[in-house]
Amino acid sequence: RSPLMRRALLLDAAILSATIGLHIRILFQTGFPLDHQQIVLVGGVLVVGWVMAILMRGGYDTRHFGTGSEEFKRVLSASTTLLAAIGVVALALPAPPPLRVVVPSLLLGTAMVLLGRWMLRKWLVGERLAGRRQRRTLLIGERDLNSTLAEAFSGDPAAGFKAIGAVPPPSSTDGATVDAWLEDVMAWIASRDVCAVAVAEAKSIDVDLLRRLAWRLEGPGIDLMVSPMLSDVAGPRISVRPAAGLPLLHLDEPSLTGPKRILKRTLDLCLTVPAMLVLLPTFLLIGLAIKLDSPGRAFYVSRRVGQGGEVFGCLKFRSMRTGADLARDEVIGVPDDDIVARSREDPRITRVGRLLRRWSLDELPQLLNVVAGNMSLVGPRPVLPEELSLLAEPDHRRHLTRPGLTGLWQVSGRKEVAWPDRMRMDLHYIENWSVALDVVILAKTAKAVVAGHGAY
Repeated sequence: RSPLMRRALLLDAAILSATIGLHIRILFQTGFPLDHQQIVLVGGVLVVGWVMAILMRGGYDTRHFGTGSEEFKRVLSASTTLLAAIGVVALALPAPPPLRVVVPSLLLGTAMVLLGRWMLRKWLVGERLAGRRQRRTLLIGERDLNSTLAEAFSGDPAAGFKAIGAVPPPSSTDGATVDAWLEDVMAWIASRDVCAVAVAEAKSIDVDLLRRLAWRLEGPGIDLMVSPMLSDVAGPRISVRPAAGLPLLHLDEPSLTGPKRILKRTLDLCLTVPAMLVLLPTFLLIGLAIKLDSPGRAFYVSRRVGQGGEVFGCLKFRSMRTGADLARDEVIGVPDDDIVARSREDPRITRVGRLLRRWSLDELPQLLNVVAGNMSLVGPRPVLPEELSLLAEPDHRRHLTRPGLTGLWQVSGRKEVAWPDRMRMDLHYIENWSVALDVVILAKTAKAVVAGHGAY
């Protein structure tokens, strides 16, 4: 991991130096009233302090490189910390640093570092997809759980883990057996150049064994990962809190309650209202095209199940011939292995409708649903009332929040995502919601719309 960390550190330093240097040059050209040495000194201190802040906030921990949003969160946290530190220093100094140098450099530098990290991530993911820069991982656990972990790693090569072997847990927990087992594991690791160890749940793996394994791995610097077997529960819902002298994992309630629900609603309105004003001419052109292509109204109101199981009218641009909903059962039917083919060749779709679906333009009127409060920009896609019988008991948790104009499975293949996977992704969203997750899904939605994969 050290070469990757050095690459990220040098990239950040180069970007910050170039950004701050360019800003200083612009200040000189505009006649900024400070001598050359003072501005260069402020810029140099800012670059060094910034890189140190990222380092202290864990921004060079390569375990977070390639997947998730933690890497970007830590860079943002470092920038915020640096800004706060500069504010404190400015109050204490008789001659505070010039704000015209510091504040614009901080804002522009943060954006450029994030862009640089995104480019580094694209390169790293490409390397991992090509089979390079993978962390050789040993699996420890029962055979079926090891297979599950191995499939998870192989299904997400961008995460950077490559399962190279599996070791069953010790047959018993007595001291001699555990000692011999630990020696065998360390010999296995040394002979195969293992970088990480992933432990799955097993009856014979107790706290003492896990602790002793962790101690053995500290010297070689091998990462130890433990699968908690909490399906689709991670991130913000899990926290470590001491209780009765023990570090206990606490599982919090889903975040889509209380103040965070208000925050999500505020974000929806701040993004939706300006978008509707910008897209108003597009609405008029699409409505005219629909009217010219086939008889009937430009809009179609579909009955969908919303928050709390309440049925509401979901607005769409009409992409099918009038009365097509009456033939849905005989054309589409219930979700099964062949539903993708039936949806792709649906004869009810009009010529303009097929174009609208290709670019997801038929969903634009749902911005009105977002403003009205029936929907959110991001959330589980609303199901039809007749599809409720297809939901398993846990699947109804998807109705804890407003349905979304886009969602997790929308950016993961859209209609080509199997029904069980759709439900799993919806529950994952409910369990792990955050503002950052919504922003990521919105960004991926734009990419998915352009690619058109699964749109028909």
